[in-house]
Amino acid sequence: MDCSQHYKMLKDMEKDPKNLAKYQKMYKYAYLLSDGVFKIVFTEEKSHSLLISLLNAMLDLHGGDAIGEISLEMQEFPGIFNKKNCIVDIIGTTNAGEKVLVEIQQQKDKFFKDRVEYYVSRVIENQVHKSEKFELPHIYFLGLLDFELFPEEEHEYIHHVDEMCHGKKFFPKVQKVFVEIEKFFKLEKLGFTKDDESDAAQWLRAIRVVIKEEPAPEKIMQNETFRRLLESVKLINFAEELFNCEVKKMTDVMAERENAFAEGKEEGFAEGKEEGFAEGRAEGFAEGASAERTKADQEKRQMAKSLKEQNVDVSIIAKSTGFSEEEILSL
Repeated sequence: MDCSQHYKMLKDMEKDPKNLAKYQKMYKYAYLLSDGVFKIVFTEEKSHSLLISLLNAMLDLHGGDAIGEISLEMQEFPGIFNKKNCIVDIIGTTNAGEKVLVEIQQQKDKFFKDRVEYYVSRVIENQVHKSEKFELPHIYFLGLLDFELFPEEEHEYIHHVDEMCHGKKFFPKVQKVFVEIEKFFKLEKLGFTKDDESDAAQWLRAIRVVIKEEPAPEKIMQNETFRRLLESVKLINFAEELFNCEVKKMTDVMAERENAFAEGKEEGFAEGKEEGFAEGRAEGFAEGASAERTKADQEKRQMAKSLKEQNVDVSIIAKSTGFSEEEILSL
């Protein structure tokens, strides 16, 4: 199940939670990159062996540098949106005392990079506060992305982002790694990654089986870790309650966007009205109102385009903006 199929399932479950059974017949796997599914698959296992394997592969850790054990920390305000204290999807400490942050990002967000810096800074602040000294542990940030963050790097799907000075890492204790999952799928389809036998590529091939609902290649099925992944992410394993929570989050976010748009529209109309009266001419008001209508229409189009880019169902966008589905598809 991919992102758009996941959203369609949530919309149907919003109408009737029992619709989950219909999708369990249609799809073998749940959408692995949804927050709830990802956390269940990678944190409920006692040994966290799936998570450790994923981290070592994506962070390119081998031998003595590889993660052997990891303990996970409870999140502040778990499950609550819009709380600045809420931080990343998974945070843990390795057997070497290193901090690991994992964030799943399904949709493109112009403030995503800002949030990454905020998340890392929170961990740094907490470490200094607890230890009362400025010596920091090694900190890894792993971002698993279902969109392209680095379109200019057409043939690279894993990006190690470091602060550099004169060609050297300025502060190597903080490492950020971003994995463009959808870009890997495209490169794989075009044959650019056929010789890529890295652990990261193997993991992404297993994830592709889940998201694209494809038959698992023999090499994937021969790997015990990937067999456990495929078994754990089967849609039949997940109860209504998990997806009901995601339905609520989805509708809350949509409500916030609609309210923000409505408030902006009212404020803009008031400004246009005041400008018209200030000029003391009827045409001044007409111009202000016309300008506001134009502004509101532009804002609605921008919101519709943004929601479309985030793979929100077209029918939801149409309901929120008033545009027809044909107009939205043409944006």
